[in-house]
Amino acid sequence: MRHFVDGRALANISMPRLASLARAALGLLLVATVGACKDEPKVEQQIARPVKVAVVAQEARGRTLTYSGAVRPRIESALGFRVPGKIVERTVNVGDRVEVDQVIARLDDTDLVLAENSARAAVASALSRREVASDNLERGKALLPKAFIAQAVYDTRRNELDAAASALDSAEAQLRQASNAVGYATLKTDKAGIVTAVLGEPGQVVSAGQAVVRLAQTEETEIAVAVPEQDCEHLAIGQPAKISLWAGPRMGFAGHIREIAGQADPATRTYAIRIAVSAPPRAMRLGMTASVALHVGDKSAATVVPLTALSQSEGNPVVFVVDPASKTVRRTPVTVAGLADDGARIATGLNPGELVVIAGVQFLRDAMPVRLLDEPRPAPG
Repeated sequence: MRHFVDGRALANISMPRLASLARAALGLLLVATVGACKDEPKVEQQIARPVKVAVVAQEARGRTLTYSGAVRPRIESALGFRVPGKIVERTVNVGDRVEVDQVIARLDDTDLVLAENSARAAVASALSRREVASDNLERGKALLPKAFIAQAVYDTRRNELDAAASALDSAEAQLRQASNAVGYATLKTDKAGIVTAVLGEPGQVVSAGQAVVRLAQTEETEIAVAVPEQDCEHLAIGQPAKISLWAGPRMGFAGHIREIAGQADPATRTYAIRIAVSAPPRAMRLGMTASVALHVGDKSAATVVPLTALSQSEGNPVVFVVDPASKTVRRTPVTVAGLADDGARIATGLNPGELVVIAGVQFLRDAMPVRLLDEPRPAPG
């Protein structure tokens, strides 16, 4: 059934009928409007991302440098005979402890004894010549006043006595030298220590001064460490150090820097440093590995953050700082001064007490709302 609405039809429609048609049209319009609203996309509210934060800490003045080293003697000598010869006996081995004047090795002293006997005979001959010259001079003293001999003869006898006395002194010196050489055939220690190496064996012919054993003196023990060149400028002679043994008891003992090498090692480019031990424990043995801790001052970095807080923006280091009032993050450029014991040292960009994000920084952007993990999640409305 169709209805035509024009001027003549409206004139024939009563007022109640018009009101009913108006209400029907308004209902259809409302239904169309609601249907259109259902088809539009729903605008969601931005959700705050949960983050884990840490408080920027104030770094303690200075830092601690830790190096591994080895226990070494302060003095380690290579001992050898002062005369050449053939080794006939060696009485020590590697690791033996020796005392002062203990015999280490002996040479065949046959030729040395013969040289001593020859020098002793030369002394006897020179002594005899001096006595003869002395007797001749005494007789000349008695004959010269009576003019039985000339003055020239008397002067000759006196010169002969002086030459004989000098020859006797020379012969006695050679005898002492030959006697010393016989004593040098026995190698003894002049200091107590530990034999660290054996370089000569019985039957071997050695020259004068050639090393037979290497002896480490136990009077003073040190820790030898190698320090990188960037850390060497912070160290000074006399600086205290804390030492601990890896294999020994887990306790520290004191020491101090005794020596700093003036030139870096050409292969490793490190500087050799010797740490003198004030009171070494009984468990410390030569060759043990030790850990040396040196506290140095550092005026640069003022704050420290965990390494996970660092990110990059256009190639520069940044961190995300949380604003507690607005609960948003702020991308903050920083200057990294180096590494600390518990994170990165920040020279500029941060203040102690600020909150920085330490997990998931790669998913954050500037002014992004966040929610701290230690805060309770708000209940849905």
